[in-house]
Amino acid sequence: PPTSLRDVGTGNGNNEDILSSPASYFEAPTVINYEKDQALAPHYDANRSASVEDANRGGQTLSTLLVYLNDVQRGGTTKFGRLLAITSSNNENGSNNNQEDLVQRQVMGDPNLNIIPRKGDALLFFPADERGNFDERTEHEGCPAVDEKWIARIWRHEGRVLPPFGLSDKCIEEYC
Repeated sequence: PPTSLRDVGTGNGNNEDILSSPASYFEAPTVINYEKDQALAPHYDANRSASVEDANRGGQTLSTLLVYLNDVQRGGTTKFGRLLAITSSNNENGSNNNQEDLVQRQVMGDPNLNIIPRKGDALLFFPADERGNFDERTEHEGCPAVDEKWIARIWRHEGRVLPPFGLSDKCIEEYC
């Protein structure tokens, strides 16, 4: 059965591991523009056969970070069709103010988690656990953008991501 986003990735160590991950385990950031009426169909960021299909990109995708680069007044939400919307009653983390803020960043009335893009917000989720086990609950989609939408996406993989997908050694040495 669907669960809330707070349950995805908890108890598996990913939350702490991402902060101490080597820079070489991340793909270079990708900036994506959704023009009016563009959408991205439901999909997974992890792959059941990642050891083969994603071997040249560092293996399985362990975490996804989406950063919203502009406010989108209409459309362009990020919807998780297998996760329930966060409500004050099913989100036990943080204070009431934090819970209400999470609730208000969703499409009201949608039973599933459906995030409204706001400039500067970041959405972090874990499409696989630390052992690379695929998590089907993280299927998500970019809903049609009524207004233009810009995001930056960064994936963290199981192992080193070589260029052109990852950052060069020079870039890592200079900036990381």
